[in-house]
Amino acid sequence: MDNLSIWNKVKQVPPQFLKPIGFGKLKGKSDINPQWRLMAMTQAFGAVGHGWNYRIVRTWSEPHPNGSVMCFAEVAVQTKLDGEWGKEFSGIGGSEIIESNKNGLQSNDDGYKMAVTDALSVAFKAVGVAGDIYLGNFDGSKYVSDLSQAFDEPISQDDYDSLMEKINSLSEQGRNTVANALNQRKLKLLDLPKSQLSEFWGFLNSVGA
Repeated sequence: MDNLSIWNKVKQVPPQFLKPIGFGKLKGKSDINPQWRLMAMTQAFGAVGHGWNYRIVRTWSEPHPNGSVMCFAEVAVQTKLDGEWGKEFSGIGGSEIIESNKNGLQSNDDGYKMAVTDALSVAFKAVGVAGDIYLGNFDGSKYVSDLSQAFDEPISQDDYDSLMEKINSLSEQGRNTVANALNQRKLKLLDLPKSQLSEFWGFLNSVGA
């Protein structure tokens, strides 16, 4: 098996599971839906408890001078390949159980749950879950834009034939500079996503105007 086969299965996050972060130190980055991470692991290895599993190794808390209290969790994840369980790999995550804000100190009942979720996301990085985000290949709006195209359906054969008819018509009209450039790309037109079809037609019509 290719060493990157699993990594490549789970490295891209579909756009609908990305949410732009609009504040704080991570402003401009993308927040990944944690449920998608679990789905990605299930798609790659099988149902939790059968193809992969995890356990909470330990949890602990640490007070901050401002009165807030951080909580942490360490998890161990194990996966099965070719019928055999591999060795555990771990992740550590954190959150707050006592938050300090403009209203004073407030408790967070979901603090430890969020810490475990964060720890799992760290551990899942080891097998490539959302790898493109963490490698910096895609991020924010550019990531969503590129992935929207990656997950979009390609144009149909009929659409392709219509485009080629228009391109050939431009050639016959003597618009060789543009038409020849398009003809050099004609084998790639079948990969044109449907979401860009109207825009591409607009371009062709402007050339022929």
